Amino acid sequence: MVTKSDEYADPLPEGEEEEGLHAMLVVRCVGGRANVIETNEIDKDQLKKEVFDGPYHSVFGDRVKTLGKPYREIIVYDKDQIYPEYLVLYERLFKK
Repeated sequence: MVTKSDEYADPLPEGEEEEGLHAMLVVRCVGGRANVIETNEIDKDQLKKEVFDGPYHSVFGDRVKTLGKPYREIIVYDKDQIYPEYLVLYERLFKK
């Protein structure tokens, strides 16, 4: 969801051509065989080990199904699994 990505987006700094705008990459991602996690009990080192040394290529945090959270999260550790397709520059507008 784009709203989750927006939480990580800082405005471009002063002096930049697009100063004040936010940037987001829209990517194609090859998840491969995903390790599905549906709990808050997360062992980060174990997840990495299962991807680097085990049968998985990515981690899929399904926080919606069991926890009722608004987002699902996909984590990949290999940059070759991600292809940047678009760079989106946008301005945040808030309704009062």
